[in-house]
Amino acid sequence: MSLLGRGTVGSLTAFALLTLAGLVAGAARAADNPGKTIYDRDCASCHGATGKGDGEESMYLTPPPQDFTNGSLAKRTDDFLTEVISKGGAAKGLSNSMPPSPKLTKADLKNLVGYIRQLAKAAPAKKAN
Repeated sequence: MSLLGRGTVGSLTAFALLTLAGLVAGAARAADNPGKTIYDRDCASCHGATGKGDGEESMYLTPPPQDFTNGSLAKRTDDFLTEVISKGGAAKGLSNSMPPSPKLTKADLKNLVGYIRQLAKAAPAKKAN
């Protein structure tokens, strides 16, 4: 007889299957949002996972990366954001620290801008003082 016993082995098998199902579902959710996939790969290290400009590389950048959640994107068009992403910040009079991403396709850029807009909308409302 096994040291684990039949009940434990069955529980471990069920746990492994549920864990695998969760991983597959998580991968499917990421695939459903290609903008997030691109953002996580190319932008989050500076702009942060939630778009607050607090990524792990942000402390080395002057000026700091844009905080997408502070309402500043409301006045920017999608075309403006697309150009900043594809050509870099300096192309639009912004920070030289924002590098260009010329290899992104038009579809990638559209998805990325859409995801950044989602981050901006997800920001909590500021409390009045």
